[in-house]
Amino acid sequence: MNTDPTLQARRAVADIVYAYRYLAGEDGKPLSLRAFAEAYNEVLAPFGESVSHQTIKNWEERIHLPRVPFVLMAEMSSPPDWRRDFSQDLLSALRPKLYRPATEIGRSAMERSVVDTGPFKPRYDTRWART
Repeated sequence: MNTDPTLQARRAVADIVYAYRYLAGEDGKPLSLRAFAEAYNEVLAPFGESVSHQTIKNWEERIHLPRVPFVLMAEMSSPPDWRRDFSQDLLSALRPKLYRPATEIGRSAMERSVVDTGPFKPRYDTRWART
């Protein structure tokens, strides 16, 4: 029996981060944690906010969840690119009763979040990794 009320959200967020890092990357490799954080920080800068590569790593490894107000700021200030979709997909994982996924990545992550995929890397939905 699962007693952690955040586990489903952490699973979905991990899949979402993993997928977007791969899609933003090149040559079949994910965008580095630092480069991903820098790209996301571009939309957070007007608010005096930022995210570190360690925070992105913690989201991907199911250690912490993003703060909803933080993701809302990013979503509102993002141009119509992957950062807006990423933020909207994160919001759907964090508040599924209020937000719908923006992309197939978010929809897939929400479906997979109810399945116990274990603690190791194979838990991610690898269809987003370009080989």
